[in-house]
Amino acid sequence: MLNKLLNKLFKQKVFDLHQEYEKTQYLSRNELERLQLKKLKKLLEYSYNNVPFYQKLWDEHNINHNINSLEDLKSFPIVDKTMLQNAIKNSEISKEYLNKLDTNEIVWQATTGSSGKPFKFPVDLNSENHKNGLRRRLYKWYGIDYGTKWAKFWRGSYKKSFKEKLKEYITGQYRFCIYDPKYPKETELNDNRIKYFIVELNKVKPKVIDGFPSALNEISKYILKNKIELTFDVKSIVTGAEVLTDDNRLLISQAFKTTVFNRYGGTESSILAHECDVQAKSKHKLHIQEDRLIVENGINNEIIFTDLTSYALPFIRYSNGDIGKINSQYTCSCGRHLKLLDSVDGRVNDMFILSDGGKISSHIWQNYMKKCEGIEKYQMIQEKVDLVTVNWIKNIDLFSQDEFKYVQELVQNALLDCKIIWNEVCKIETSTGGKFRQHICKVKK
Repeated sequence: MLNKLLNKLFKQKVFDLHQEYEKTQYLSRNELERLQLKKLKKLLEYSYNNVPFYQKLWDEHNINHNINSLEDLKSFPIVDKTMLQNAIKNSEISKEYLNKLDTNEIVWQATTGSSGKPFKFPVDLNSENHKNGLRRRLYKWYGIDYGTKWAKFWRGSYKKSFKEKLKEYITGQYRFCIYDPKYPKETELNDNRIKYFIVELNKVKPKVIDGFPSALNEISKYILKNKIELTFDVKSIVTGAEVLTDDNRLLISQAFKTTVFNRYGGTESSILAHECDVQAKSKHKLHIQEDRLIVENGINNEIIFTDLTSYALPFIRYSNGDIGKINSQYTCSCGRHLKLLDSVDGRVNDMFILSDGGKISSHIWQNYMKKCEGIEKYQMIQEKVDLVTVNWIKNIDLFSQDEFKYVQELVQNALLDCKIIWNEVCKIETSTGGKFRQHICKVKK
């Protein structure tokens, strides 16, 4: 009750948007599409009149931004990261926010570069509130309400401050640090670290656990191998940021004796699709969050989305580099009429194995690489325990030698026993099936 009151007092806009999104998830198809069209018309009108990048792009393609139906959106050109990066560089984002980029009206976000290309961009505060309001709705899908105690296996602080510990106590969200860029050696995933996690879990006794599939898979293997019994019941587990395989889902479910939910999204879109309780226990299809986004399939089921709430840098028919098939025919028995994603292919990454047998999360490399915008795209390959190759493409316009040197030092510090070879290349090939694997471990497990 206290947690709910604090959210209502100090995060009023997010709280109000959450209540709104609770209602719109059960709209009929016709009601959903009318809502989408209303929001889309407003976004297109704003973007044409206030965002030079889109005005120029649409004029070049003879696009009339005054649409009459959702189908009309398909005639608009698709945009990608490189195009939007150039828009930021050339000051062609929203004129309303151009002079507010360093104020509290803008939240700067940076992608992890899971498609190989890191990307830093501005988000207006209203859009950020919409994302958080919808996220609160999704929390309830897997059992988190205001005041629910839950654990998150994610990036975190290896050495938590008093302020961080107090925030955990007040919010009920406890961070379990899978990696800390400042302490790569200390946060490698090994048996001792997993033992520590299990002790802390038994102290906290969370109702819900959230985390990377790769990390939860390692912890689950340890629990099952050592026949460990947790001293509390887990209501559900939810995973994100990586591919959740059927084998991983089964293993995690067996170890924690609960239902495993999956979600899909990215920094640009926030959560794009999510399993409801019915799908988590059956077909594993993911509901697209259509009251905030319009999602389309491009060539070869490429995912293209339009964020209906983003104005500082609008994402209109944006290709995020992932592949996923939209199912418009299937009706879920949960009562929601949101379209579903049958599957998503993307973010196939390996953990690296260290000389002492520990493992290090691929997310730490993504965190390091995005510190140098001049790295257009990269791929890391662990050839041997003591040999790593980094293939990377330079963005000449954004490249800084100092930033690049800093990234090299960070990577080397995390892999002290490794020889690291940096290869500047012109192109990085995808693997069989067209998937891009950003981090590949060739060391025998």
